Parts: sequence; structure tokens; C-alpha cells
Amino acid sequence: MNKEMETVLNITTKFVVVNEASIQALFSLITGLAREKYGQLLSAAQLDDYLSKFTPQQLTSDINNFSNQWLMVYADNEPAGYALITSAGKRPDMPTEKKVKRLAGFGVLKQYADSGCAAALLKKCLVVGQSYDALWMHEYAGNPMLPYLEENNFRQTGQQDELEDLPLQGVYLIRRK
Repeated sequence: MNKEMETVLNITTKFVVVNEASIQALFSLITGLAREKYGQLLSAAQLDDYLSKFTPQQLTSDINNFSNQWLMVYADNEPAGYALITSAGKRPDMPTEKKVKRLAGFGVLKQYADSGCAAALLKKCLVVGQSYDALWMHEYAGNPMLPYLEENNFRQTGQQDELEDLPLQGVYLIRRK
């Protein structure tokens, strides 16, 4: 009797600390996710220009900034995705919330799409963000993760704006307590 074996991955989510291995892993994730998300939408020059903003020095500085918390999710010790919780970025109109943070760069590589990595990463982000009135996002309007985020109580605000570093239309999402 032949049964298909389903592979169960060991999934962990960790805060990013400054060391050569984690900087390299984060850089690789940022590059890979950007190519997956925007590779068919931008010219090679536009994508290269966007990615040129990410350098080991810049990432080290961002990780050491107390306003930022970088998280990486791993599948069997392989980097699978990342998220950034930050106070940076152009906020959507939110008249009632006083304490808010931005969830930026949330993503998991396509090869890990059905692995549970996105759920583990989002769960950790929500734990980190629980002391805030709301978490907000500014995501590409065609991001395939939007339905998943909406299933997890992120709501589109109706406000749209071009993404800060890319010539693509973005939508704002907010998850209130």
C-alpha cells in the first residue's frame, strides 16, 4: 500500500539580529520576494533601482533602529519570509487610533506558500503588535496576499496611493484591536 507522505516542515519565527548570516538571509529574502511580486510588473531597470536601496549597511542600520522590529520565518532552518514592524511610512487617514505601527514587507517565498509559514509569521507580528491600537499596511493593489490578510482581519480603508518606492498603485489596510 503506497500512501503519499506529506512533508511537515519545522517552522519557526525569530527576530532578526545583526550578524552576517541574518543580513545575508534577509537580503536574499527581500530580493527574492521583490522579484516574485514585481518581476512581471516592472522593467528590469525599475526593479534593480528598487533593490539597490537595500544594502548590508542599510539593513544593519534598519535592524538597529529601535523603531523597527524585523522578523524572519524559517522552514526547516531555511529563510522563507520576513516582515518589518515599523513606525516609518506614510500613514493612511486614521482619526481614532493613537498608537499604531506599520506592518511592511510582509511576505513568504512562493515555494513556501502552502507551508504554514505565512500564518506563523503573521501570528508573531500580531503578538508583537498587540500593544498598539492598530497595525496598518500599504500594499501593492494586486498583491496575491491581500485575500489572506483580509481573512485575518486586515480591512482595506478605501484609501489608495502609489507605493512609496515603486511606481505601482497601493492600497491601505488596517487591523484594529
